Amino acid sequence: MTTPKTTGTADQDLTLAWERWWAGIGQTPGEVVWEAGPGDLEADLDHFAGTFGPALPVVDLGCGDGRQTRFLARHFPAVVGVDLSAAAIGRARAADNPANASYQVLDARDPAGAARLHGELGDANVYIRGVLQALPPASRPRAVQAAAALLGAAGTLFAKELPPQAASYFAALIERHGLPPGLAKVMRHVPPGQISLPELAGLFPADRFEVVSTGTSRMHTVHTLPGGEVISVPAIWALIRPRKTTAAARGHQRR
Repeated sequence: MTTPKTTGTADQDLTLAWERWWAGIGQTPGEVVWEAGPGDLEADLDHFAGTFGPALPVVDLGCGDGRQTRFLARHFPAVVGVDLSAAAIGRARAADNPANASYQVLDARDPAGAARLHGELGDANVYIRGVLQALPPASRPRAVQAAAALLGAAGTLFAKELPPQAASYFAALIERHGLPPGLAKVMRHVPPGQISLPELAGLFPADRFEVVSTGTSRMHTVHTLPGGEVISVPAIWALIRPRKTTAAARGHQRR
């Protein structure tokens, strides 16, 4: 098992916050307010299925309780869900998992741990949902380094995140319905962040990465409000892969 590595008090505080949050989750539906509704993951799949292809394993980076990992395992031959929280990974492993889904504890901000996992898997495609926006901006470059280590030369990354427009969506939602209990719990432990589409693309240096495509969408959740409305937050997405020249240079250096 790969263990999370931290590089300072802020990292340790964030790890502890997520561990406490996942350890406090019960069995009440809707507690995990960002849990993806069925249509949400199918919509994501349309953006990356053809680019991911079946040849490489998929790493679900920041898998939480494994809901999206199990979805991905229905479409790809091998999927590994990783999360910094041991409590989250424990919940994921306790679920009804297919044989081609597995889990490890790995901090998305740990490039060395990601490199070790790459040593086990080889090049991998990477799926990220709502992870980069949740990190402090200073930590995001290390998450990109970790993703790059997992991608190797041949992988492709799909990232779906919350943009600044999500803040006004939540403000209007709270004004109409009050603060949903699940969201209030998140706010106490790890308040959600945001990242714009230019900021997301800018995390991946143009000399090393190619932004294949980008777009806007929604994060459709399983959380239903009192009036029957399902929380569906504005989202952005990007499909990114290493530049072939960079990948070739890395291969030459290894040789």
